[in-house]
Amino acid sequence: MATIGHPLSDLANLTNPWVLAPSQYGLKGNLAFGPGATPGLPTEEQVLEWYAEVAGWDPAPEMTWGAAFGMFRSCIIMQGIAARYARRQASSANAGTYIGLIQPFGERAWDLVEKAMISTGHKSRL
Repeated sequence: MATIGHPLSDLANLTNPWVLAPSQYGLKGNLAFGPGATPGLPTEEQVLEWYAEVAGWDPAPEMTWGAAFGMFRSCIIMQGIAARYARRQASSANAGTYIGLIQPFGERAWDLVEKAMISTGHKSRL
């Protein structure tokens, strides 16, 4: 899938594995992205620093909004997969697993929205 839009959307997609780190939402995440879990793997902060250096724009203050958008977008995609699964039109054998992920992803997205509202004074700049 591709999007044409704000660069923050693509950056949120790139940094999503760090956002999905194991959490209280029941999301297992990718343990390889945990701090120090994979030697040589940069941290999310390093990725953002590199991006800012090359792009000439520091996305860090907006990343919570970006992460919330990315999680919300994922919920929408998962809902579509779940609907195709319910109609027996899903092409993947793993499609049924998305049904159980919609709620935890939604809860994570909402928590990110609340965090962003507090940190930025309730305004998104997307």
